Amino acid sequence: MTEDRELGTGSHPPSAGDPKLCGSMGEMKTTTNARRIAVALALAALCAALIGAIGISSAGARKAAVLGKTKHTPGPSCGDRKHPKDCSVVGRTTGYMTVADGKKHPFNIFKDGKIVAWAIDLSKPLEKKYGQLTFFGTLFGNDKLGKGPTARLAVLKRKAKHKFKLKHQSTTVGLRSVLGHKETFTLDKPLRVRKGDVVALSYPTWAPNFNSHDFNPSISVDGNQWRASRKKDNCAPKKDTDRAKRRFARASHAHEKVGSTRSYDCLYKGGRLLYWAYFVPSKK
Repeated sequence: MTEDRELGTGSHPPSAGDPKLCGSMGEMKTTTNARRIAVALALAALCAALIGAIGISSAGARKAAVLGKTKHTPGPSCGDRKHPKDCSVVGRTTGYMTVADGKKHPFNIFKDGKIVAWAIDLSKPLEKKYGQLTFFGTLFGNDKLGKGPTARLAVLKRKAKHKFKLKHQSTTVGLRSVLGHKETFTLDKPLRVRKGDVVALSYPTWAPNFNSHDFNPSISVDGNQWRASRKKDNCAPKKDTDRAKRRFARASHAHEKVGSTRSYDCLYKGGRLLYWAYFVPSKK
């Protein structure tokens, strides 16, 4: 796929890339209070329970391990005016990295504890002249949250080989006001995790926190793989047409019903979901 509005058929499984709709950690910017996010969401109902982007508490920061941290971390695609077609986002799914920068199981929990915060690295798709924000918003938006980018953290428990139960999730956060930044969100109510759980990221609509081998050859195809909550017959659009893309998007949904079990049938290679989770192990 050669641009954000097309779905290519590369030599490797649909990933970063296939659908290109799916779209170093460095210092992460932290907003000063929850109001900024609340405005971005424009949903008062969510504001009360909104996790505050106010930085990790000093106590949590000293103890927290960063899940998803790797030696080499690319920035997200989209926003480069010299290469405007190099733009891919993730939409309407829940996903997690199975391999990141060659590191296997970067989001698996190996000890009981809690997730106290999470971070996301966002690009800013080009709207003027290219209409990328409008395109992705129309494709992945929904009646409840609108067309803006959104995300939330999810804690999964494996029930079968590629089936997971959703145990916990954070509140949905609107991301429009923080596009183009690395953002850290502290959880007012930490998410309890147990050994064997997997920490994933849900995209109720879409988010530009993605890059792929298609745009950045330094991203290894085999060394970066992720799995999504899509059925095996809907891993990518059937055809390279707008109608097929819309059908693919509408048949995709993030895993958001706590207690429900979903199949994560689709494995994508050569792509990187740019999110992290801050884990604090239990004292015992």
